[in-house]
Amino acid sequence: MGLAQLAENERTSVLNGHSLSPAKHGKISLLAHQLCVQIKVIDRKAFKLPFRKSANPQWVCPTCSKGVLKIEADSFRFEETRDSKRAHSHEAWDPEWIDYVYSCSLICSNDNCKEMVSSSGEGFVVMDYYYDEQGIPEQEWETYFRPKYFFPHLKLFQYPPDITEQVAKELDASFELFFCSPSSAANHVRISLENLLTALKIKRFNTKAKRRLYLNLHQRIELLPKKHENLQELLLAIKWLGNAGSHSTQSITKDDVMDAYEIMDEVLGVVFPQQKRSARSIAKEINKKKGPRKRKR
Repeated sequence: MGLAQLAENERTSVLNGHSLSPAKHGKISLLAHQLCVQIKVIDRKAFKLPFRKSANPQWVCPTCSKGVLKIEADSFRFEETRDSKRAHSHEAWDPEWIDYVYSCSLICSNDNCKEMVSSSGEGFVVMDYYYDEQGIPEQEWETYFRPKYFFPHLKLFQYPPDITEQVAKELDASFELFFCSPSSAANHVRISLENLLTALKIKRFNTKAKRRLYLNLHQRIELLPKKHENLQELLLAIKWLGNAGSHSTQSITKDDVMDAYEIMDEVLGVVFPQQKRSARSIAKEINKKKGPRKRKR
């Protein structure tokens, strides 16, 4: 099986050992993403695997969260880097030495959205091995691309709409950095955790002799009230991943960051449960305020 076919199959994987057929790839991949959302796991392959220009990645629109981003016709551009071009003169040059930079525009497939997203990143060439219809092994050079930036940034998971602004801000900062700097992305998840504890009114310092003695994150996690003490193990895991992201001696991968995202998603689901509210309860709140309801920031 060639790298191209492997990439296609991997993108349709929802859980280990549970794969969808690569047939009708576009619709199936979107279904796979929707299943991942329903069962609260991140469709990791969509964010990790490189892509080919001819095979549109299945990135979900960051604005409507319903449509898939499609590369806009004639917007995809790629060029070899300076060093890559110069390397062609080397006597041992090989196509695998090629390095590209790319940029493109993407548009949401949802007719009610049509958000525009820009992306840029890097490209490379690898030898792809596969079998033809007669089962004879073949090989050819294939060009793949890996994103480094998106604007507006993709959302690696959907956090509850009523989380505090400070928590949301750090998670968005993490999403922005996910593709280009996993370590920085992990550190921002850690900061979002600190802000979450503040939102839960966990104290940040003790006062002794009129001096503030600030508590570290571990100490604050241990101060969780009894109703949330079952979250301690989850929060400590985020802390360790964030600490690793802050130290250059430890390497943080995209999988590590997505571990932090999945744990944080679980935590936020407990702290900010999304309950459906009836029209009557909403009306009662509006009538009490005699105006628009107060919403959490």
